[in-house]
Amino acid sequence: MNGKMRTTMRKHDESVPLYTGPIDPNGGFLCMSSHWRPDPDAPDLEMPGQKLQMASYIPARPGDLCRCGSGKAYRDCCRLQRYWYPICPNPGLDGYSLRSPQSATFENVDGQVLRMRLMEDVRLQCAEDTPDRGFWLYWGDPALDDQYGTLCFGDIELKHNRTLLVTALSDVRMRTLLDLLREIAADLVAAPKMHYDSVMVVDKRTGNNVQVPPLTRRSGPRRRKR
Repeated sequence: MNGKMRTTMRKHDESVPLYTGPIDPNGGFLCMSSHWRPDPDAPDLEMPGQKLQMASYIPARPGDLCRCGSGKAYRDCCRLQRYWYPICPNPGLDGYSLRSPQSATFENVDGQVLRMRLMEDVRLQCAEDTPDRGFWLYWGDPALDDQYGTLCFGDIELKHNRTLLVTALSDVRMRTLLDLLREIAADLVAAPKMHYDSVMVVDKRTGNNVQVPPLTRRSGPRRRKR
């Protein structure tokens, strides 16, 4: 792929559990995940390929460790929330985090050198390579493959060889991508401008979708007062 040698993809069964029972917002989690797979109808199967957004339900018992990453028991954490906050798997399937869409923008980068380094990194899959735009999916190493495709944990986009945009759906994913950039291109990127998007949640009382303010490292779902 892209002239690079990748490690063998590792199969997994745990990132998007299949569930056919009742869906209870007070007894489980809504899990969002992204998958990439080759496009059999495209001239180039792998570029750009197909990207799928998946939603699944993960049941939880009151005493289970909360999957939002707080370290608390589910009964003392997300079960108390008025809203049902989605979670997403961490890179390497190392637990889960609250979904918190965000982006990091790097201006005035040396795009030619940076493009070459991104192309050489086996943790990234290039889905587009044109003079005006490069686009990479972060898979990790080894990549994790299931019946839906390969799990994706964030995106890196190079615009006009001058602007680098990193997007991720959680704080953990963003930290992983920024660590990768510091590892391979610390001499090419300065401090980014961060942006946090609002979060779509579900009101447990009405079942309606609601947009709430962005979640950041300093803030999370408000806890119900006792």
